[in-house]
Amino acid sequence: MSLESEQPSGSAGQEVQPKKKQKIIQVAKVEVSGDVAKFFVAKGFGKKRWVVVREIPILEIEHIEKFGNELTVTWKGNTESFLAKEKNDPFGSLANQVNTILADQQKTTENEEKTLRKNELLTVINTSINIIDSSFNVLIGLQEKQINWQQIEDHSNGFGENLSFTGQTIPSLNLDFSQISSAIKKQLSKESSNEAYSILKAEYAYFSGLNFDDEPEENHPNFHDAKAVILAYFLLNDLLLAKVVGDKENTEEIIQLETVLQNLAAETNFKLDINELRGSIDKINADGDEEKFIERSREIFKEQLKQL
Repeated sequence: MSLESEQPSGSAGQEVQPKKKQKIIQVAKVEVSGDVAKFFVAKGFGKKRWVVVREIPILEIEHIEKFGNELTVTWKGNTESFLAKEKNDPFGSLANQVNTILADQQKTTENEEKTLRKNELLTVINTSINIIDSSFNVLIGLQEKQINWQQIEDHSNGFGENLSFTGQTIPSLNLDFSQISSAIKKQLSKESSNEAYSILKAEYAYFSGLNFDDEPEENHPNFHDAKAVILAYFLLNDLLLAKVVGDKENTEEIIQLETVLQNLAAETNFKLDINELRGSIDKINADGDEEKFIERSREIFKEQLKQL
């Protein structure tokens, strides 16, 4: 048997430091003032003077628990213990008060996050729909036998500056419009078309990539709603583009659009009149004023966005 002293467990050669004994603070009175829990001791003889020995912001408390005349409070990662000095129980309903305040704060925070997410979703939906309009306007303009480049450039002005949306509760969306602007100014039809499709693909990929796993379905609009709205708007604009190029076989696309709109209506207040929309689409080319009815068809859709 070796006569050398055995090393304590842990890193070789290092001394194991004994755990510090947790100090218990004796108190005679506690109270909640605003959002702060105050712990007092009595000092002096005869007429007692109350002195605060600890102040703990309630919103920083992670856990609070009462055992008889002892109270443990965990805040900022540290746990402190308090002991009632007198026979009376100064802790009383403190734990319940604190837990009620924390529960109310949690509910308020959750409601604020829901409101913020709704506002951010509506912002990114409306912004994306304007970008989809501009992209399809470019594609529609490129279908003309005699391309009106000035008109297409006017449509491309709808893109504005490069998009840089930073969300707090939803993913950020960044789009670069410099390539399509350059192609249009150079009057390059193929490049302009390719860039318009690239923007549309990026938009669609953004909404398809939203993570639905942690999204409460009862909250509206939610990620499912946003994706459905954008899908429906893509389908609508595909129909509008098809009408411009003279494609008469659109029954399958209409049925797909109706299905998406019906699902939206079942979950949200987005309740679009499909017959009114179809009537507007059918007038494209038939009445010879396609731009008017393209915009009217889009307006019918956008009017329902206000109900989300």
